[in-house]
Amino acid sequence: MAIIVNPLAGLGVPDWIWDTLALVITILFTIILIRIIGLFRKRESLPDYMPSKLFMMFFGPIFVICWLLFAGGFYSRYMVAALPGLLILLYILVAADTIKGEEFKQTISPDGTSRGLMKVPLFYAILMGFAALYLWYVPLNSVAAPIYSLFIPTALLIFGPLTGGANFASLIHHRYGTHKFKVFTEKSIEGSLSMFTFSLIFTFGLLGIYWIFIGQVYNSFNIITLIVPIFIVTGITTIVELLSPRNSQVVLIPVVAFFTIFVIHLLGLYPFFVVFPFRIPFVP
Repeated sequence: MAIIVNPLAGLGVPDWIWDTLALVITILFTIILIRIIGLFRKRESLPDYMPSKLFMMFFGPIFVICWLLFAGGFYSRYMVAALPGLLILLYILVAADTIKGEEFKQTISPDGTSRGLMKVPLFYAILMGFAALYLWYVPLNSVAAPIYSLFIPTALLIFGPLTGGANFASLIHHRYGTHKFKVFTEKSIEGSLSMFTFSLIFTFGLLGIYWIFIGQVYNSFNIITLIVPIFIVTGITTIVELLSPRNSQVVLIPVVAFFTIFVIHLLGLYPFFVVFPFRIPFVP
């Protein structure tokens, strides 16, 4: 069974070296994703609105799954957060034409422009950085307090609606949305149903992957106990996506999902949320 470890620790290699290798692997996965999407875009097999949606749809899950590669020490989350930091820097440099990146811009920016790059993609990268710093899963090799016997999957419950749900809702709305209506922006019944459905699929998928790798070593990690909380978070974020003004989902969905989990915890509705999952990033 694979768990969060430094496989080189037995050779006396410190965690930070393994974390650096894990970061390089995560960066390579991200580059491969961008290249694949860019290849399909260049072949004109994707509509203009789709490359950016596909990147945000798959980068989030790849990013959070790659957390499992890291050693799980206190400083591991800072190494994880380095990737969103690099993306933010790259967005700024490309948008300012400090470095040439027209193909990158065409793939990542919703409208292929520098202005578009500095909107949703930038906020998305900032969110990923905050998720790594504040919602980092509890490492196994930290045993200083009882909280470390728990696995608190807050990030996974947020990433499901944000990555799979919202982006699939947009794709389905553009391609198959026939029953349309307008709130702040144009929506469709097909898009909203896709938001709910794919939020569940992505959330349970991410939880399933984590359960395969670390479920046996965390007594608190039981997917069954999460079914009702997941449906609550998914239902509320679906309503948020439906009522959100244009380009605001990337902020509103994670914020509302986070506070929904907070309320579930405060009300004591489910024993799974024994400890509020918000972590102070600069305290061991």
